[in-house]
Amino acid sequence: MKKLSLSAFVLTGITMILSGCGSTQISLNEQTPSAVISIIGNTQIPWVDHESEETTPTGEPEAESTLTSLATSFIASQDPEVVTAVDRLDYIYDSIAQNLPDLTGIQVLPKDEVISSEAYKRTTSSYFNTLSATKKATKFKDLSTIGSKSARVLLNSLGAKSAILASATFQKDLNKGTRSNGTIKGIATLKIKMLNEKGKEITNKIYVSETQPVRIIGGDYDKDELVSLMNEAIDGAVRQFCMDLSNTSTDEVLSSSENKAEAAEETKATPIKMKTPVKTTTENETTENDNVKTEIKTDEKAE
Repeated sequence: MKKLSLSAFVLTGITMILSGCGSTQISLNEQTPSAVISIIGNTQIPWVDHESEETTPTGEPEAESTLTSLATSFIASQDPEVVTAVDRLDYIYDSIAQNLPDLTGIQVLPKDEVISSEAYKRTTSSYFNTLSATKKATKFKDLSTIGSKSARVLLNSLGAKSAILASATFQKDLNKGTRSNGTIKGIATLKIKMLNEKGKEITNKIYVSETQPVRIIGGDYDKDELVSLMNEAIDGAVRQFCMDLSNTSTDEVLSSSENKAEAAEETKATPIKMKTPVKTTTENETTENDNVKTEIKTDEKAE
């Protein structure tokens, strides 16, 4: 892939600024209660690849073949960064369930109420989703490409006014020094999509947060410590999402100003380098076709 020119970076930056300024206004009161219907993520915590010519966090789980995933599982079956993959995804739900009501006033339906419903059981993942080696949060399905018709039927059955779908990529990177001696940090990149009760996409953005540094000596570091700190990075990214909703709301947020102030102080996005192409705007409205095919969409949200 060709390297991006300086003019391309400048243009990209301008596009991001303009797209940020043009954020769609939504009513939070019309989105409650909300149902989390899909949480997926990568299978381990790889190093950020600074040699890649592609720059940018996309929130898409790390591309990994099924064969590679099986090999990783066999070789690293005792690696804390691998065996806790689902735990990290489960915590994303916990963080959303706690922070969304506190910071936006949007209530979240209990997980068991959603996944045990007949409507959710009948909702099937796209065949193309099954080809990915990503992990899913406990008992959740990969509905990242759910059609608007299926989403509408599911939400109506659940009595929910909106749906939340999250894709996570977890990585680690040097904070200071070298990979032999210094400190490293964990990075959580969440791509969170929200659909309204009609199954229409109303927001689809990326949020990035980092952990506190972990000491690395002689090339070794405490993997358990890094894993345990990932929850704080998840919280940071989720709070960014909540504050983003608050800032684009057309009505008064029902959360306390104290909680909002605290969250604003704790949530700061940190751009990082990843293996997937840069995307600067939101995706198109979710398609009406239930059997959605995986494809690259234009990033300008449908009117």
